[in-house]
Amino acid sequence: MGEPELRVGDGGEWVLYLQQSLNHHYRQEVTAESGEFDAALDGVLRHFQAQQGFEPTGVADTVTWQALTGARCRWPDEPVATAEVTVADAVVRVALTLTGEVGAGGVDALADLTADLTTDPPTLACAGATFLPGTHAEVTGGAEYTGACALPGAADTTGYVLAVTASEPGAWLTAGTVALPATTGLVEVT
Repeated sequence: MGEPELRVGDGGEWVLYLQQSLNHHYRQEVTAESGEFDAALDGVLRHFQAQQGFEPTGVADTVTWQALTGARCRWPDEPVATAEVTVADAVVRVALTLTGEVGAGGVDALADLTADLTTDPPTLACAGATFLPGTHAEVTGGAEYTGACALPGAADTTGYVLAVTASEPGAWLTAGTVALPATTGLVEVT
């Protein structure tokens, strides 16, 4: 990418490009193409961000540019969220890997992600997200669950693999609800 972060008070060619991009998106002139980031452009940008499911900050940031320019991203080939908890004398490891290409957004989609390990399959929860369980496979020391999910701010549904393992057989079933802090985000498709 390389587009700069823009806000009220900025001006120049990048602001003009932002105005042109918004007019193109809405297929009509919704903002004057003046090259000045004024209150009118701020309102149009906030509307666009809210329409995309983003927080309407009025700042043209990376996620906003991705949505506006149609950039495609993919999830990395590694877990995007991991946790390790101790239950009695056992260590329980939880790792969530997301798969596939997605449109703009999803960068901050994994905020407040949790896995309830007392259910089978484990219940994944994240503000504004929907996780649909799919298949289950036994692996050494635990299980892998696959399914599909729709994340807030992401334009497309993506797949997931939730790996749960423990140093003691079955110990993960008593781990309760585990917070899964995001450890990585989207990678731009080049």
